[in-house]
Amino acid sequence: MEIYLDILFLENLVINYFILALTSKFTKSKASNLRLFLGALLGSGYVVILVLFPGLKVYYSTIAKIALSFLIVAVTFSPEKVFSFLKIIAIFYISTFIFAGAAFAFIYFGTNGGFIQSGIIYIFTGYKWPIFILVIITVGIITSIFWEMIQYKFVREELFVPLKIAFGNSIIDISALVDTGNFLHDPLTNMPVVIVEFNAIKTILPVEIREIFDLSKEDDLGSVTTIVSGSSWYKRFRLIPFNSLGKENGMLIGFKPDYIVIGENDDKKGVKDVVVGIYNKNLSKDEKYKALLGPDLVA
Repeated sequence: MEIYLDILFLENLVINYFILALTSKFTKSKASNLRLFLGALLGSGYVVILVLFPGLKVYYSTIAKIALSFLIVAVTFSPEKVFSFLKIIAIFYISTFIFAGAAFAFIYFGTNGGFIQSGIIYIFTGYKWPIFILVIITVGIITSIFWEMIQYKFVREELFVPLKIAFGNSIIDISALVDTGNFLHDPLTNMPVVIVEFNAIKTILPVEIREIFDLSKEDDLGSVTTIVSGSSWYKRFRLIPFNSLGKENGMLIGFKPDYIVIGENDDKKGVKDVVVGIYNKNLSKDEKYKALLGPDLVA
């Protein structure tokens, strides 16, 4: 059997890249395309070494393969915490098993499509690209389905996150819901908008802005424009159009905070380029949360 190293290398490079991209998505660990490529390059190079030097049995050992996976994760994601590293490793293995399982399934149900030896999947030339493409499509479908299930059923409680908002000399702490349907952005700056209940944030607002909501004048654009333009904080405030929250063609009064902090402990994330939109009603009937975060802010 003839093995074309360049094709074998390229195939593994592409598959490893997809595995690492999938790992990045599931763990929410950001990695640049360059890092993903370097990690994939390590895995592909290892496969070529196995083919070129079959006598070096040490490279076929379980320890060597575990060490390689640790190196790939370290190069691609550079996790700073031990727990984060182990979490990424676990998801990396799961992603690898998904790809390997899909490839094995197509080989098994096919006719002389290929074989597996020493942990390497070989696909015969006549079946190579159809199987290769089918594996990627199948993995994409499987992971999309499971991702939706996980998001909807198993991590529902994780959709609630602590949120700090700093404005002037004040900071408030509230609970926020990650709303996957919230893609509201400030039309002027294109910054994402965090929607917050007025009652939860009123203590950090200037008196003149507070009066707009206390007197329910937020829909009176003439009064709002006059009051905001006369405020010492006018450069911070925005008018944000929206078509949700039970109202079409509405307008939110928003402001740019000093910063916000999403999450806590090792998972906290500081954001400065964001706008807070003020909503003068309750967002939650059971008051479990006082703010809505878009998915792009927690990605």
